Amino acid sequence: MSSASNKYITNEEAVPIIRSDIFSGHEDSRFAIGVLDKGEILSYAPGTIAQAYLKLRANVYVDQTGMLDHSVKRPDGTELDEDDERSIHFVSLENRMGGVAVFSCMRFILKDTIDGKPLPIEQFFSEVFIEPAPVNSIEVSRFIVRHDNIKQSMLAKKKMITTGLAYVADNNLGPIFGVVEPGFERDINFMKLPNHRIASPKLVHEYNDYNLGIEIDRVGAINRMGEVTIRDMALNSGMFKYWGRVSSEANKDLE
Repeated sequence: MSSASNKYITNEEAVPIIRSDIFSGHEDSRFAIGVLDKGEILSYAPGTIAQAYLKLRANVYVDQTGMLDHSVKRPDGTELDEDDERSIHFVSLENRMGGVAVFSCMRFILKDTIDGKPLPIEQFFSEVFIEPAPVNSIEVSRFIVRHDNIKQSMLAKKKMITTGLAYVADNNLGPIFGVVEPGFERDINFMKLPNHRIASPKLVHEYNDYNLGIEIDRVGAINRMGEVTIRDMALNSGMFKYWGRVSSEANKDLE
């Protein structure tokens, strides 16, 4: 959840572009958002959206921001860790008319058993968690949006968060935690999503940066987005929603 710190790596260079038929039947749609199948993530094939998603994570968190050590970048340019097996994975795509840009992503790390592995936030801010986070708690992680159009970037952030909240509502998940930079906290405050700090900023060595701990008000955030919007963005694994139009939206960007 970091802004670019390596000025020599542009957003465009950080975004993988692949061949895919994901816009088949939606050729005029400019954007898509979906939930990736966990099995596709853990055993991804070359040239797939799943691999590109993991490459985006490496490009941003390792190369562009330096939040993760270069040693975690795999030989094929991806980043995958032990929490991916217990996570729900979201991705946003842009139709580039001949290519598909994987420019945004997020994962929810799920605490699925009371005796299971703690969430990262429980380890980074252990002083806050006198009592363990409850079962079905989630932690927002690997939240990335890399689009140079500010309007589209903010819209993509809102779509990603709304899709995540819809998934939370449909699957009765929560509380919702996050280890974030102040910039992400500002974004969700700008969207007027109810949240509060549970831990002040401190150096989190695993992310090589100063981060703070937050909890997003699950019910309040869902109510803020509205029942109709949440219902419209509800997705199961393997499903995608589309928005925008290639021709009209592209023309607006040039105005």
